[in-house]
Formats: sequence, C-alpha cells, structure tokens
Amino acid sequence: MTVDDIDGRPATLSYPGIALIHHHGDHVVGEVWLPVGEEPSFADDEALITALRTALSWSRTAA
Repeated sequence: MTVDDIDGRPATLSYPGIALIHHHGDHVVGEVWLPVGEEPSFADDEALITALRTALSWSRTAA
C-alpha cells in the first residue's frame, strides 16, 4: 500500500496478510483480515482455510 508521508512523499507500507471482503452491490457487508507472517504456520493455514470456507458461504443462498 502506498500513502503520502508527512512531507507529501510516497511511502510504501506492508501488511503481510490476506483480506477477504464480501460485497453486496456497492456495499461491504463482511470483511476478514488474516495476518500471515513471512513463514506461515500450520495455525495460519488453518485460519485461512476456515476464513475461505466462511467466505464461500457468503456467496451461497439458502436452499
């Protein structure tokens, strides 16, 4: 992500992770941020799988 620093110069910020965002039309109705280190752990993997499973359910309608 690039933003302007205090002097108006571009500064790059890094946020290691994955953002899952659910939109309904133009509105954000769900958002999950999964922080991930440089060497993701088993727990990071499990959190990602759980979040992806939840995100997939956002796109399904009840039968």
